[in-house]
Amino acid sequence: MTFIFLLIFVICLAYSLLIIYYTIGWVKAKKNINYNITPKTFISVVVSARNEEKNIKNLLDSIHKQIYTNFELIIIDDHSKDNTVQIIENFNFKNCSVLKLNDNQQGKKEALYTAISKSKGELIVTTDADCIMGKNWLYNIATFFQQEKAEFIIGPVKQTITNNFFQNLFSLDFLSLQAAGAGATELQNPFMCNGANLAFTKNLWKKTNIIEGQKYASGDDVFFLHTAINIILKKSIRFLFSEDAIVSTNSPANISEFFEQRIRWASKAKGYKNKIAILTSFIILMYNLLLLCLLTVSPFSIKVFYGFILTLSVKLIIDFPILYISSKFYGQKKLLWFYLPLQLIYYLYLPIIAVLSLIKKYKWKGRVCDNINSMSMEEQKNKIQEEIEN
Repeated sequence: MTFIFLLIFVICLAYSLLIIYYTIGWVKAKKNINYNITPKTFISVVVSARNEEKNIKNLLDSIHKQIYTNFELIIIDDHSKDNTVQIIENFNFKNCSVLKLNDNQQGKKEALYTAISKSKGELIVTTDADCIMGKNWLYNIATFFQQEKAEFIIGPVKQTITNNFFQNLFSLDFLSLQAAGAGATELQNPFMCNGANLAFTKNLWKKTNIIEGQKYASGDDVFFLHTAINIILKKSIRFLFSEDAIVSTNSPANISEFFEQRIRWASKAKGYKNKIAILTSFIILMYNLLLLCLLTVSPFSIKVFYGFILTLSVKLIIDFPILYISSKFYGQKKLLWFYLPLQLIYYLYLPIIAVLSLIKKYKWKGRVCDNINSMSMEEQKNKIQEEIEN
């Protein structure tokens, strides 16, 4: 029994220090943009789209309303089977061009590589076809880029609040990921980003040559970040703390979609080489596995039950500050009403997702993915380059 409580103490301490570390990063972050700067950078906004007829019009409206006009929009279609391309072509957008993947190309990574290869901007900004943003989005990115001289900018992303209980749980879960990633980035230990709101220099993209994790179907954003960390100074990787730069996307519509999404995200963890990402994933998984094990054994031991209550209480106390601060920034304080329900089930589904990500194929955009592309990183890069040149 002494060993059990020692184990609880060690895991609780490691988890507490980790979350406190990310909270400090969020609190210390520079949140001011110098709006006296007149941005002049030409931006290429790149979007990969597949079967997005329900969402693409909203994205086009959002980008068309940008007050910053020194940009081009490149949308590359990944073999859509609906009216996505027709909607784009019928939209009166002079700065927009539509590309299509060849028959022997598919997937978001190939789509983005192809589009970026043809882009003209000094700064590349990626987002997703199901996103919307405010009119000051690009202006804030361009201003921050010139102000901070950052080569890699991680933008804020939120999932919209709805009237659905489970969707709001999913949104709060997503907020916790955003908060941790932002805090770590501002302490010069970036490990997480989201391709729905990402900016990087074209020069950096050219330097990356071969990106880590290309054999995985998911993770175009995170693996690019991990590759960039090995090329540029960590202080050149920044999180953009500006409410006007927030990009909004929909939360999963139901529990099934949520699990498919999280399994897809978790599947790429096998390819991590970044020590911070590995350490963070390991500590969080161990903490939640500990909670699950303690709960399972609790009916047979009152002492183990006390250990479970203690461990869960520590998590409730440690997690709240960073979620409270970040929810204010994202304008999502209403999500805090779902804090306790999320904490009571988080340790139940996280280990399940971790296991399923190792063994289960997942569906994405109507395709079944097996987590791993059989080609090597070098073979994929050469294949894409040949297709572009031809």
